[in-house]
Amino acid sequence: MSEILNMLDIDSVLKYSIALAIILAVRLFCPIVSRIIIFIFHKIFKVETKSSESGFYGPLKFLFTVIGFGIAIYYLKLPEGIINLYNKIFKIILIAVVAKSLTNCLTPNSTFFTKLESSTRFNGNEQLNAFIAKILKTIIYIAAAFMIMADFGYNLGGLAAGLGIGSAALALAAQDFVKNIIGGIAIISDRTFEIGDYIQIGTYCGTVIDITFRSTKIRDNQNTIISIPNLVIVTEYVQNWSKIKSRRFETRLRLGLETSTETINSCIGKIKTILKTNDNIDSETIIVTLEEIKEDSNVLWIVAYLKTGDYDEFVRIREKVNCSILDVLERENIDLVYPTQRVYMKSL
Repeated sequence: MSEILNMLDIDSVLKYSIALAIILAVRLFCPIVSRIIIFIFHKIFKVETKSSESGFYGPLKFLFTVIGFGIAIYYLKLPEGIINLYNKIFKIILIAVVAKSLTNCLTPNSTFFTKLESSTRFNGNEQLNAFIAKILKTIIYIAAAFMIMADFGYNLGGLAAGLGIGSAALALAAQDFVKNIIGGIAIISDRTFEIGDYIQIGTYCGTVIDITFRSTKIRDNQNTIISIPNLVIVTEYVQNWSKIKSRRFETRLRLGLETSTETINSCIGKIKTILKTNDNIDSETIIVTLEEIKEDSNVLWIVAYLKTGDYDEFVRIREKVNCSILDVLERENIDLVYPTQRVYMKSL
């Protein structure tokens, strides 16, 4: 045992123990320091968000942890190569932390958009804010990437010159992409639809789940996600079923020719009464009439508008109305007939 202790350099053990203690101490106190710094900035800029809920909180804690490692490295007086490597890594992490902090603050309901709306005429909805946030996040990440590349010694001037040489080809390739971005801005600014709306675009129907730079994603009735380019949407007719305030209920009843006029009038009166007494139906839109007398039946035409735009609720109300109509037919002993077709055969 004594031989082992003699082999150990007590000073080195103590030195590395202190370095480890520095890292642990910084890691322990970095949440407290981060909250204090964020609290001070919130007071200066009059931000009401809690320090722990700030977009800067997580990245700032990580940055202080990295600083703790740096203090330990400098304390240990490690070789210059390791110190230079740490300095290079720290610059990259610092740029990434700033970029991440800024993007964390760009949410639709963030203080950024609240301040923007209060200080300017900007009055975007949550969907428009989300779209603008995506654009700003992309710009921030691109700027951070260029700064990191510059720190690694890449010649950005040469890169820009190379892009200038291929700008014609790039412009041709990016035409549709730019058009889709413009289309996305038009969709959001016009407020044609929002996330959660049920829309129909051409032959596609579904619920909007996301609007990106290039496309709009909808989930159809088969639970399949369909991605439609924004350029296509702005050139098509869009039906937003979620924006309607009422839905049309319409049906036709084929009564047998043997049904008497008195029975038909009684049936019409009772159906009108049922519809008018239903709170879910606009009474001014009710139509119940003997539409047509055909060769095989008397056709009743029933039309009414239900006071709902939600499709699921419309289906439930329609079911109850249909059951009520069938109940009237049963009480009047009226049988519905199927469409018939007469076939004449010529004997030879």
